Amino acid sequence: MSGDFGYTCDTAGHFFRYHIEPAWEKYLKLLSGTPNASAQVVAALFPFKAYFANAPQPLFPISTTTTFAEAMEIANGCFKGHLQNVFDQLEEMRAFELVRTGWDRGNYLLTKEAKIIAMTCTHAALKRPELVELAFKYDNIILEEAAQILEVETFIPMLLQNTDDGYADVWGASTNFRKQCLASQTRCLDR
Repeated sequence: MSGDFGYTCDTAGHFFRYHIEPAWEKYLKLLSGTPNASAQVVAALFPFKAYFANAPQPLFPISTTTTFAEAMEIANGCFKGHLQNVFDQLEEMRAFELVRTGWDRGNYLLTKEAKIIAMTCTHAALKRPELVELAFKYDNIILEEAAQILEVETFIPMLLQNTDDGYADVWGASTNFRKQCLASQTRCLDR
């Protein structure tokens, strides 16, 4: 496939779905239809030998003691442990093809991938409209040096979630919010 479209995550996904997976399914069907299949048959019918030609050889170290299960474990490792993993990672990166600017990529990472986000209460108050628009959601809040802010200011980070979907109902039944920790006082407010 020539042209820029040949190097996209979307094209890679189609290639996996329409070429790699069918080849793997055909391989498994051939093996299940072969009575008394041996390790040699598993190695001979393996459809991705050309792709793994640069891997340490032999790919299937076949000896007289190699069982069918051991050979299938190698084949499954090649497919699930490597090939499928490569295409899964490409699928995760697909969003970065769709969002073009650094700002949009940062917002995507903030809302979809971030595990820990640090910001001051002042920054949270200033950026609240943007974060609500992004559908920003979280489970826990840790307020560092909470003794330096007023108690009412501790509610600012809790208001970063959209009130329409129940997330801002802080201690209500429909919220995903679990805990607020005031780090300087080492106490947590559970819901």
